[in-house]
Amino acid sequence: MASRSWPALELRALSLADPENADELLAALIDDYSPIAIEDLAERPLPPGGLWDPTYPPIPDPPPTPLHWRVFFETDAVREEAAQAIRDAFPSIAIAYVELPDEDWAARSQQSLTMVHAGRFIVAPPWDMPADDVDATVIVIEPSMGFGTGHHATTRMCLRLLSDLDVSDLTVLDLGTGSGVLSMAAALSGARHVIGIDVDVDAIQSAETSARLNTLPDTLEFQVSDFRSSPPVAADVVLANLTGGMLTSSGPAIAVLVKPGGQMILSGFDHTEVDAVIATFGGFTETARLTEDNWIALLLRAAD
Repeated sequence: MASRSWPALELRALSLADPENADELLAALIDDYSPIAIEDLAERPLPPGGLWDPTYPPIPDPPPTPLHWRVFFETDAVREEAAQAIRDAFPSIAIAYVELPDEDWAARSQQSLTMVHAGRFIVAPPWDMPADDVDATVIVIEPSMGFGTGHHATTRMCLRLLSDLDVSDLTVLDLGTGSGVLSMAAALSGARHVIGIDVDVDAIQSAETSARLNTLPDTLEFQVSDFRSSPPVAADVVLANLTGGMLTSSGPAIAVLVKPGGQMILSGFDHTEVDAVIATFGGFTETARLTEDNWIALLLRAAD
């Protein structure tokens, strides 16, 4: 495949300085917002892939406070939610918004992202496609900053659970659609109507870009929307690969989106959060559970 030119990507980060050095409590809170990376400015580690670039703003030496982190997020919306939660929980922390251009993200993505098998699906980037006669449903995903490409355990498990569902002629809602991979999987599985919802415009643009790379039925649509403030019509199947914190805090808003007797796939939380998630959806019956790298995915059924 011929090489392609990709625009520079803006990395979205929060710079956090804490005179009280509440690192463990802060890390636990930030984890609810699925950060891409946390950079300790005192140590400045180099993670695999060489994310940090010497052209980036210099690191203070010595660091100005005992704790000084730079935390990277996938979207502006998630970064803003995390910033507000940090303000509420840790008033002493100084927060600054940081935008860092990353010129080499596409090259790193092409080196590290290859096709992924998950149940009866294969999620593949344009540069690593399976053979034409492969016995699987292939979903092509354009490189982006990490919207659920299938390389994260939670996305793979959602696809595996979806593989075991018969969604033919059913309606499907995908909450927090990201790249749209779960929405596309449902549409390709014969769902009558699929809506992928996300609050972030970048996520929806990423999903629409990837959708154009696939031969999809006209039963799929993407919407920039917040299901909590603008709830869509209830569906037969709801997919919610979010975070443990969002699932527990938004549980009632999610539960009403599942039709009586309908099913729901939940993921984005680990083994320490699973009991709280199950308790949040107490009116549902657990029918399947998958575990991978301490992450959990659940298949739940609503009462008739």
